[in-house]
Amino acid sequence: MRVGLDFRPGLQNREGIGRYARELVRSFVELGHDRDVALFGSTLAQSRFSTDELGYGRARLVRRRLPAKLLPTLLRASGRGADDSLGGVDVWHHTQPNVLPVRRAREVATIFDTIYLERDGRFVEPETAERMSRAARALVERSSLLFVPTQFVAREVERAFGVARERIAVTPLGCDHVLRHVPPEGFAPASGRFVLTASRIDPRKNHLRMLAAFERLVRDGFPHRWLVVGPHGWRTEAFLRAVEASPARERIEVREFVDDAELARLMAQCELFFFASLSEGFGLPPLEAMLLGAPTIASSATTLPEVCGDGALLPDPEDVDALHAAAKSVLSDPEFARALAARGRTHAAEWTWLRCSRATWSAYAIACGARLEA
Repeated sequence: MRVGLDFRPGLQNREGIGRYARELVRSFVELGHDRDVALFGSTLAQSRFSTDELGYGRARLVRRRLPAKLLPTLLRASGRGADDSLGGVDVWHHTQPNVLPVRRAREVATIFDTIYLERDGRFVEPETAERMSRAARALVERSSLLFVPTQFVAREVERAFGVARERIAVTPLGCDHVLRHVPPEGFAPASGRFVLTASRIDPRKNHLRMLAAFERLVRDGFPHRWLVVGPHGWRTEAFLRAVEASPARERIEVREFVDDAELARLMAQCELFFFASLSEGFGLPPLEAMLLGAPTIASSATTLPEVCGDGALLPDPEDVDALHAAAKSVLSDPEFARALAARGRTHAAEWTWLRCSRATWSAYAIACGARLEA
């Protein structure tokens, strides 16, 4: 069985979708499938990652300098599919909502969430939501099997797209990639006390309510800083304006980018990882922080109870009182914080990329078998 995989997110994307592509392939290589995987990486843009960071080993990467927006048109005009550009494969894996034409291979696709189907403009810019919705519907129509990261998303895909449950494979993501950045001697103690939030800054991630909870912690007399790291997204400006006007402004630092090694250090050193998101398809940052030993607050919304289990506190993300109380309970009680961190580390250790890759490869075999029997 030969598998072709759209690896473009792995080359360019620093968030969950890119992490998924890189770690999935890295684990395929570890499982001995490197000769069975071919990677489609044709874009004009340079890769943002070193070869070591990409981790594809001896797997074949096809990398032609072609504009991504024109690729579907160019392939159709040539009468070829993306699978032909890899020399022919049995299964083609669409890893992002950006559809490429495929000519012969059995198609499968990953659907990370259905947030873009909500047309109220709360979480996704309307034009982006429309584009992603069209792409997702095209992938659903074309794919014999759909990968989703959680049971929650499986139910959403089944409901929103009318997909039969047997066409959906739940392949939970891993978080153990963060351990590659832990030095043998561990991290040195932090130079100051701080709370950490790591995510894209947009309304869905709920930074404004977390800010209100942090301001209350400052009024309570806690000495901590709040470090917010992550790329700017849609409507970031509202949060940045609120920070500038905040009475706790001198305690808040916003960094648009930190590399993976620095983020791992910050997660390991923070006294609280604060991730009160309003909606997730998975929620990778809290698992990463839990594995690195950070007492973690996530939220009770969407996938987060399924992913975080009893390893994190899960308050109502729309209730500032509940967010403040949860944060105060962690920061004021070292024994409670240590117990929460221990539960989190134990829980997060179960979420590995090898588990994800094994489940994914088994599903490829099912899709490939379905094609051979057709």
